[in-house]
Amino acid sequence: MTNIEAAINKLHLLSQYEITDSLEENAPIITERANDKHAIANQIQALFTEGKIHQNCDWAAHMTTTISTDSLVGQLLSSHHNGNLLSPELYPTLNRIKQQTLDWLCQLFEQSHGHFTSGASYGNLEALWQAKQQYPNRDTIFAAKTAHYSIDKASQILGLKVQYIATDSDDKIDLAQLRRACELNSPLAIIATAGTSASGAFDPIDECIQIAQDVDAWCHIDAAWGGYLKLLPEHRALFGHQLAHANSLCFDPHKAWAQPKPASILLYQQPASPMMSIEADYLHHQPDSKLPGSQGGQAFLPLWFTLISSGVESLRCNSRHALGQAQLFTEFLAEQTQWPIFRSPSGIVCFETEEKLTSLIQQGVISTAQRNNRTVYRTVFIGNHIKAKALIEKLQPYF
Repeated sequence: MTNIEAAINKLHLLSQYEITDSLEENAPIITERANDKHAIANQIQALFTEGKIHQNCDWAAHMTTTISTDSLVGQLLSSHHNGNLLSPELYPTLNRIKQQTLDWLCQLFEQSHGHFTSGASYGNLEALWQAKQQYPNRDTIFAAKTAHYSIDKASQILGLKVQYIATDSDDKIDLAQLRRACELNSPLAIIATAGTSASGAFDPIDECIQIAQDVDAWCHIDAAWGGYLKLLPEHRALFGHQLAHANSLCFDPHKAWAQPKPASILLYQQPASPMMSIEADYLHHQPDSKLPGSQGGQAFLPLWFTLISSGVESLRCNSRHALGQAQLFTEFLAEQTQWPIFRSPSGIVCFETEEKLTSLIQQGVISTAQRNNRTVYRTVFIGNHIKAKALIEKLQPYF
């Protein structure tokens, strides 16, 4: 019996215990000895129940979705394999799969090099770390005020400064202000966001890359959310014609592609520069210049299995379904209300109303965000489960 079979068998055995309602009262605790099987079964059932909320057809508050069956199989394979690609010579099959998946992503995003990370926050940090190596005498980053908070976090870690640029009425970076800022101070890097977390807005990618080239600065594309649209021919124009000239780009498959966390990719146009002198005499190959250390297949085996099992077209179909539901929701809302509505190209729909929708926020139906300096309600269409009709039914009592 393999460890996967044994794990599934153990879950099956635990599921046969009677479940009680007093989950908190009888919750298992960490002690020297094993807990009662009934208490463990209760807690496992609670986890299953809690995880099912992502499958609700009206769960649209956040970028969290249930993972696909294919990606779950890939996750099980990763846990079973548990290899460490710091020693790739010991795991030729895993290393070959990693490279195959990486090559496909490089081609998709018009980059030449890259590696998997544990999330776009890590990707943003490492991209700025690389930029700092290339421009050691600069310390300022220019980013729209709608940029992800991880940019600020990375800057604090690296001892850099973020100068936020105003946005236009569509939440995109104001190019005129960006150019003026560059005239006053040559930046270390310019950040362009492809799909902001709050409203799904796309900064003008081509123009940001061109301005960075004009002032000889690093240009990083944070496509953690909106990167999935690059797979759809009808939306590739959002990424412009100069994406190949960006210095770096990050993307999170664990968002719109229904992959398990952590699954993220950081891509470069040029090989990552050495960051420091490193020596690990116990390794056959010395560690390369990237932030992650020990790493197995957890970041790419689920995506790889999805691609080989269901095909690339399955990702396109799922994405188009979610975008179609966003369109229906927008149309329904426009027909039945006078509320201001803001639909992004990436599947986020925001709206304003004087009604208090606190209960819907608590249920995970909607969330709030800042758009163009105003608080708005926000829905995120992601995966196959969210239905426009279900959201409208939740909102109708407030019309």
